[in-house]
Amino acid sequence: MSDVPGAAVSVVDNGSTDGSALAIAGRFPQARLFALTENCGFTGGIAAALRGSTARNVVFLNNDAVPEAGWLAALTSAIDNAPPDVVSVGGKIVDLSGQLIDFIGGVMTFDGHALQTGFRYPLGSRPEPSPGDEIFFACGANMISRRESLLRLGGFDDDYFAYLEDVDFGWRTWIAGHRVLFEPRAVVRHASAVTSGRLGDFERGVLFERNALQTVIKNYEDDVLREAAGSVFYAYLHRLHHYAITRNPSALELTRPAMQSRKSTGGLLSRIRRKLFGPPALAVLDDPLTTMQFRALQWVVANEARLSTKRAAVQAQRRRKDFEIFEKFPMHFVPTYPGDEAMMSGPFFKLLRPRLTSVDRKLGDIIRT
Repeated sequence: MSDVPGAAVSVVDNGSTDGSALAIAGRFPQARLFALTENCGFTGGIAAALRGSTARNVVFLNNDAVPEAGWLAALTSAIDNAPPDVVSVGGKIVDLSGQLIDFIGGVMTFDGHALQTGFRYPLGSRPEPSPGDEIFFACGANMISRRESLLRLGGFDDDYFAYLEDVDFGWRTWIAGHRVLFEPRAVVRHASAVTSGRLGDFERGVLFERNALQTVIKNYEDDVLREAAGSVFYAYLHRLHHYAITRNPSALELTRPAMQSRKSTGGLLSRIRRKLFGPPALAVLDDPLTTMQFRALQWVVANEARLSTKRAAVQAQRRRKDFEIFEKFPMHFVPTYPGDEAMMSGPFFKLLRPRLTSVDRKLGDIIRT
């Protein structure tokens, strides 16, 4: 199962109901199988495997990724030959055809989101880090970490379930004074979103939004968080507002100026309905994208104490200032959502924009849209 002597293979079955666990146990008896009773997400699956591991190094590989020849040898050699301050090494990810970029590094935006550099552009059309070059984070679909260092840093945050957990871990690695490197010779082919697509766009959206907020709340150091919070939460509210008034036909009441009388919804049928059922709702939000934003914010508000405790743990490990990290990996400002371009060019956002080492980019400059 492996071309690297001494390597052991662990498989996490994340609560499947199609007989996968039995099939794996029967076909690959030498693999260590962790059969979970429910879907604990990517982070829960990783945690289960780590609890049963005593390996010096641990490798993460998605179930929808296929390694190319020499992949494992390249990763293990890279971590074994890396200086002691290196916690993780990320490999290169391409699409199933081997022609398009999936991951050769990534950037983080001011509000905790991240973008894979060159995603879906032809391989070779974008500058690629060389072996041993530093990157902000390794992609959890193809990476190797020193297990003890990984655990000392808290591993992947189990509250993420999926998405941005590797970005969060990369930032925490740099905060704690360690580093992450790239190994382009460790290549896997990835069927992007084959597994995660089963969650549905709106469920995935909740995870993306809440995890982005978690990432900045936990990891910005105190003075930087105070400086960045205005732009982060203004952007969040601006997007929520944009969705509410453009995607909910029954929410036009939200746009009525203060003290202006409501338009009459008179007529005999309307009066009968009022008599029988009471007055209609002032505004109805039934668009999934709008409710997704509310659900993500609800999770953050409901878990304020939990986030505060996790933030304290991250900051207690800080050995490197954020300004040093952003000098290496500038914060990105990228209009990504409908309405973002107008928001980011407006006077309020310019006033609130944090004074961080940063770059302004268009979405299409980073990923193929």
